[in-house]
Amino acid sequence: MTSISRSYEQYFPFNIIRDEQRKAIEFALDTFLSSNKKYCLLQLAVGCGKSAVGVTVARYLAANPTQRLPDSAEQNSGAYVLTTQKVLQEQYLSDFGPNKRNLLCSIKSSSNYSCLHFKDQNCGESRRVLNKLAKQLAGTEFFKCCKTQCPYSIDKQAFINSPISVTNFSYFLAETMYAKKLEPRSLLIVDECHNIESELGKFIEVTFSERFARDILKCKIPALNTQDNVFEWIKNSYKPLLAKHLKKIEKMMESNFNSGSTVFGEYGKQYEMLDKHICKVNRFITSYDPENWIMNLIKPIAGSRGARKFEFKSIDVSGFSHDMLFRFGDKVLMMSATVVDKDTFCKSIGLDPNQVDYIDISSPFPVENRRVHYLPIGSMSMKNIDKTLPILVETIKLLLNQHSDVKGIIHCVSFKIAQYIFQNVKSDRLLIHNSENRDKVLKEHISNNKPTVLLSPSMMEGVDLADDSSRFQVLCKVPFPYLGDLVVKKRMAKNNIWYNFQTAKSIMQALGRSVRNENDYATSYILDADWERFYNRSRTLFSSDFSKTLM
Repeated sequence: MTSISRSYEQYFPFNIIRDEQRKAIEFALDTFLSSNKKYCLLQLAVGCGKSAVGVTVARYLAANPTQRLPDSAEQNSGAYVLTTQKVLQEQYLSDFGPNKRNLLCSIKSSSNYSCLHFKDQNCGESRRVLNKLAKQLAGTEFFKCCKTQCPYSIDKQAFINSPISVTNFSYFLAETMYAKKLEPRSLLIVDECHNIESELGKFIEVTFSERFARDILKCKIPALNTQDNVFEWIKNSYKPLLAKHLKKIEKMMESNFNSGSTVFGEYGKQYEMLDKHICKVNRFITSYDPENWIMNLIKPIAGSRGARKFEFKSIDVSGFSHDMLFRFGDKVLMMSATVVDKDTFCKSIGLDPNQVDYIDISSPFPVENRRVHYLPIGSMSMKNIDKTLPILVETIKLLLNQHSDVKGIIHCVSFKIAQYIFQNVKSDRLLIHNSENRDKVLKEHISNNKPTVLLSPSMMEGVDLADDSSRFQVLCKVPFPYLGDLVVKKRMAKNNIWYNFQTAKSIMQALGRSVRNENDYATSYILDADWERFYNRSRTLFSSDFSKTLM
């Protein structure tokens, strides 16, 4: 670091740089400038301050362009920061956005913005209508409003103009793959990078509803008893009729346009949904390889009037990572508290481990503030869970009593476990949520003064429960990937460490929710008796820092 010295300090967004942050910043700049490598991977323990590290590296590179790319005639500028959850994106905005330090701008998808003209629809729906019917709508109040006052367009331009731009994976991938309005930059920062494989997989996967095909598209559905048969049906029958139906909706929007028409708004909603779907279908057909795609057949519930769904997922997403992600940064900085295994991680996202500089920086927090206690109550495997659940409930009651005056979180792993605990513990301290009200319940827990306890199957990462927001946490079940998913089985067959790798990553993420700074403390409990066997066979996947916390 002699050429860089400590000149990066002026770009650090806070008054004090922790030793761990300094080490991470210097390592990243050395990778990019001295070693001239494109990829830097930082494993930073929870609470080390990854976001400040990323912002500092971005600002330093922006201020030193010739140092950044000495051999480049045409240099990109600026940085993108990608997060996997909205709560992380909001944290970046809160810490560094226009209302705080004015270092970056943030944006979400147009569906998160309300149209100023059609109050009952979002900007995404209105903009797709406007794009398709621009000539017909020219001069109308709707056209004028969307062109000059659209809140999404205003935020998007600010996002494009900002030297550091923060967004989430789903928005970034949709914009770069479909809208194609975002240009490569000098630096791409991927926060919580351990989710790259799953985020690419989610973006690529596509589901086909037999009911929609039959009732809406009027598409004849053959026996469809093999994956190849389903693909041929999608390509030759489903896709043409989907495109035809989209044209029909477009014409209905045109003929029903009226500044106060709710009918028009409904057609706009339909068009928005179908347009996104057909983009996915086209990408799926183009990239389909029977060796790299698995079809999950989702059957209707017995006795219901439902229909089948055909879910297609990619087994190996590594072949998509360059075009969909990495080409948008001259340099790529990846950060996570749970890289777990560098080689496995790199190969899963299409990178040569030898081309990626990696450092593992341990937690600076006292071990005694983050102890993990193992209380085996019985196996929580599918075979044994029904027998163990009553014991789990009694143990939860004891833990609630032991931590009667503080907040906490119970990681249930599944909705089945969460519901069972909620119905049988019967405590007014427990706050349970579903997929729709998750963020609302989280805010309620953090903001109230009562010793509430979150009961959640889906807060194992991306949730900050610092200080009094959580003084204890419980992991009810070892979070093994679901073996009923054919993609999981295929990935296991392709890489024998993948299954344990994913499980270890989830455990460390879950147990990192409650101790977030040097003065914070919380007690953690693992209750599943399958933990001991798993840890003994996968010990090398857990950092020595994590292992020190085990009691």
